[in-house]
Amino acid sequence: MRIKLVTFAPHPNFGTCLQSYALNKVLRDMGHDVEFIYNGREDRHHTFKGRIKSFIKHFVPKSIIDKRNAKQRNVHANAEPYIITPPNNYFHYLLSKLPFYKTLYKKYKCRNLQWKKVYKFTFEDDNYNMKRLFIKKQYDEIVNDADLFITGSDQIWNPYCGGFNPMMFLEFVKGKKKCVAYSSSISRPFLPDSLKDRIKQDLTHFQHIAVREQKSVDILSELLQRDDIKLVVDPTYLLSAKEWSDFGKMTQIEFEVPEKYIFCYFVGSTRYDFYQKMVEDVKRFTGINEVITLECYNRALNYGNGRLYNDAGPYEWIYLLEHASYVCMDSFHATVFALKFGKDFCHALKSGDNNSTSSQNTRMYDMLGRYGLLNKIYDGVSEAWKQPVDFEKIGRIVEKEIKESVGFLKFEIEG
Repeated sequence: MRIKLVTFAPHPNFGTCLQSYALNKVLRDMGHDVEFIYNGREDRHHTFKGRIKSFIKHFVPKSIIDKRNAKQRNVHANAEPYIITPPNNYFHYLLSKLPFYKTLYKKYKCRNLQWKKVYKFTFEDDNYNMKRLFIKKQYDEIVNDADLFITGSDQIWNPYCGGFNPMMFLEFVKGKKKCVAYSSSISRPFLPDSLKDRIKQDLTHFQHIAVREQKSVDILSELLQRDDIKLVVDPTYLLSAKEWSDFGKMTQIEFEVPEKYIFCYFVGSTRYDFYQKMVEDVKRFTGINEVITLECYNRALNYGNGRLYNDAGPYEWIYLLEHASYVCMDSFHATVFALKFGKDFCHALKSGDNNSTSSQNTRMYDMLGRYGLLNKIYDGVSEAWKQPVDFEKIGRIVEKEIKESVGFLKFEIEG
């Protein structure tokens, strides 16, 4: 079957990378012809005005930028989501047809060693069959070439995660071909009123919908008045620990990895002091002083007076997490892999306000609640996070979830 997969494209947010890799691999292993399509969305940061602002930032003191960003976060915490306009750039389309385009694109994209590794993982290691859409007529070509569209996992249906992207709701398909969702995530306690009608209209064309959190099940069941919305696990669950371990063997780490170390991976950057306190508490609890930090967006933040590793790609991320003695994170996917590899951990929430549109805590309460691990959420006061994890018990729960999720994915495709 010719399947078009739609989700976030690979990125140094390694959860984003690996959820797309996992679903793509599972579908290919089932024998399907999978093409990963993406559109290089024209969001506010890629407009001419956005590029000018990015250029000016290089000449403004960091203290002023930080103060402005904090103010903007407060202003936009409960603002209406940004609506992304799908690109229709004929010049870039023609440029992409030139023989030297890939060389130019790679040079532009690979601005540091980390991005070189992400680029290699994405375009050179046969992990994906990637196709970028530049102009409107390509969308019609994709529809004509497809048997099935699958929207993948991660927060693709969260209108506050980079904006509302019509492509993630398959608006360009308009019911012309079969559309299904596997583990798509809203990751919020509610949808904005301004988008409910649009989202309802979009999802009416989906024959099957499977989402990642129970809260997303509840929201969409009420919105669509359907009783067939299913809860499934994130695609990263679907590959075995051995498969992920083999994946990590592709690593190219530029330093000698300590025998024992605490692995830190933080996607958020606004709670540095809180995260730092957590890492120091974990150092005292474990007696381990070596710390390796991989940062997602803020490449200057280090924790526990350890090593800040800015050059990690997806393979290095998996390898270092698998071989860690303890894991500290605010990441959904880092928590998934800590459970996958049987690593003790504690998790810090990105925001303390669970009712804010900027909060992403719903998915963590959902996942940790299912496994009886809410005590692993670090709050800076309670010491319940020190309690050990019963990985054998959780493994039985996860095994059942995986079996049911794989069964439903096959049903979505074949049913």
